[in-house]
Order: sequence, then structure tokens, then C-alpha cells
Amino acid sequence: MSARGFTLVELLIATVITLLVVAGALVIAGSARSTFLVEPAALDTARRLRDGTDALASALRGAGGALSVGDGVSGLGSSIPAVWPLTDLDGGPSSMFTALWVLRVVGEGGRGRTLVPAPGPGAALTLDQTGGSCPLTAAVCGLDVGDEAVVFDDRGHFDMFEVGAVSPSLGQVTPLAPLSRAYSAGSWVVEAGADRFGLVRQPDGSQTLTRVTWAGAREPIVDGVTAIDIDVFGQAEAPRLRDAATGPGLATYGLHPPAAGAVDDSGYWPAGEHCMAARTGGLPATRLEEYAPDVTGLARLGPADLADGPWCPHDGYAGAFDADLFRIRRIDVRLRVEVRSATFRGPAGRLFARGGTAADARHWVTDRALSVRIALKP
Repeated sequence: MSARGFTLVELLIATVITLLVVAGALVIAGSARSTFLVEPAALDTARRLRDGTDALASALRGAGGALSVGDGVSGLGSSIPAVWPLTDLDGGPSSMFTALWVLRVVGEGGRGRTLVPAPGPGAALTLDQTGGSCPLTAAVCGLDVGDEAVVFDDRGHFDMFEVGAVSPSLGQVTPLAPLSRAYSAGSWVVEAGADRFGLVRQPDGSQTLTRVTWAGAREPIVDGVTAIDIDVFGQAEAPRLRDAATGPGLATYGLHPPAAGAVDDSGYWPAGEHCMAARTGGLPATRLEEYAPDVTGLARLGPADLADGPWCPHDGYAGAFDADLFRIRRIDVRLRVEVRSATFRGPAGRLFARGGTAADARHWVTDRALSVRIALKP
């Protein structure tokens, strides 16, 4: 620099150096900003993944709830499947399970047994208020208007219903809508609910893990779920059956054999038989097949295994279910979740189920997956 000031060359060099410094600062600031945004997005993705798996695990662990409800021979655990794997939230066909139906019982809720046969599907259920199975409350065995309940017998019939009316003086509970049949004396009525869990597709193409209540309400649990894979494992051995000294028989799982001369009120099965028990030489024999066990002693069950019968309470009955549902002992669930914003997703492929707009891999938040294994109550 001369006494007169900077020369043109010196000014140009200073300008270039300044621009380079500013450009470098902008690059560093941009990278820092991206990193600042990436970390919260990654943490949010991980949180939603945990929330989703926790919700499914909690529902499965609580499946059935008070499975001991019963008379020591037949009860909830041996009369209704607590978990029903589905190929689709709405029952669509598929080669794999992607949804679940879960029955949950209110632990301290109402319960009782029918005292007399119901005169019709829409008639009141008269409960025995003198037995130990009936809680002593102002309502009828703890059941009141608006409660959800399940009624079931020892032959595989069951109905979910909402209590429409109660009559404490008569010991009666009236379903809000007619049931599928008129239930016989000795049937159980238990306060319970049934939920379905699966994916619902959104207008933007994403999917939301959703709980659908028995009443039909859809409650979102976690958004941005790209996949849910469900593996089902059950008892490989068919149930072992025997007759009790008097009355109905016993089974290692599932419906217990009817007494030898017990008549099926539907007229479908011969005396002493039902969907899970036949009679050979007067003795009860299982209708279920043996499965090949894996190293854990359980057998993997696919959609075909739970859609080929034998059907309970019988084939053609509305709401019939495969008796192999009683085998289920373990559910493995794998959930995959994506980042909410497409600006953190790269091209669709192994890392991203749905592609995004992020070109720089340093700014990617890849899909996250987590598996849980839930042992069900026998």
C-alpha cells in the first residue's frame, strides 16, 4: 500500500479473500443448521418407534386380562381367543399378518353367569346374583348401562355388546342390540372390550398405526409407520383331552369337551362333541392336528393355518373362528417408522421405504425399525 491508499490489485485481492471467508462461513453455518435440524428429526423418529412398539406390546400383554374368569373347567381363557391375528385392519386377504384383534377384560369390572336361558337374541340376560361370581354392587353384577361386555358359553359362541338397560330387581342386563343367538343358562357375561390394531393410509401416502375400538372409533397412535410385520407362534401339540368324573371334560387348552351325553343346542354337533372335540369309542378326541415344533418348542402359524378350520362354534356360523387361535402363545412384532419430513429422506430403497428430497447423505434420517417379542398368557 502506498501513501495514497490501496491499489486496485490490492483491493481485488482483499475482496476475493473476504468473499472466500464469507462463503466458508456460510457453508459452515448451513451445515450446522442442517445438523441442528437433523438431530431433533432423528430423535422424533426414534420416539415414535418406541411409542408404537410400546402400545402394541402393552395391548398384547394385557390380552385377555382376567383369563381366570370361569368355573374351574370352562372360562374365558378356554372359551374365547384373546388374540386374533389379521391380514389387514379391515380383514382383507394377504399372505402375512399385519394387524391384530385383542380382547381385553376389565380386571375389576362386572361379571356374572346367566341364571336361565335367554328367550331370544334380543332379550334380557338374567344373571345369577346369588353366586360368588357376581360382584355385590348397586348395578347388576357390576354391569351398568353403557358398559361394554362379552357373553360366551362353553361351545365357542360369543358376542360383544353394549349394555342398553339393567334391572337390578330382576337381575337382568339387556344388550343395546340383539345378539347372534339366545344364550343358554350358565353362559358367562363379563365386562370387556375388543380393539383392532393396524395401519391406516393417509391422503399424503403415509400410514398411521391406529387403534380401532369395538364401537368403531379410530384412535391414531403413531404416524409415519411404513410397515408392521407380525409373526405368530403357537402350541405344536394338539390339546390333550379327557373326561371328568362327572360333567364336562378337561383340555390342556381351548374348549373343554362337553359331557358325553350333552346335546348341542344348535343341532350341529353330535351329543358330547363340539368344534374341538369329537368322540372315539365314547372317549373325547381332539379335532386339531399336530404341528412341527421349532427349536423353542412352538410352531409358526401363518394366515392359512388360521383360516382352514376346524371352525368354532361351527362352520357357517356368523363370526366363526378357527380353533387353532387357541394355540397362540407368542407374538413377534416388527415396526418400521420413517422421519416425518421428506427433506430428511433420500431416494427410496433399502434405507427409505418412501423416498424424499434430501440429496446430501449427511442430512438423511433413515427409517428406523424395532422388534418386540411378547409371550401371551396361557
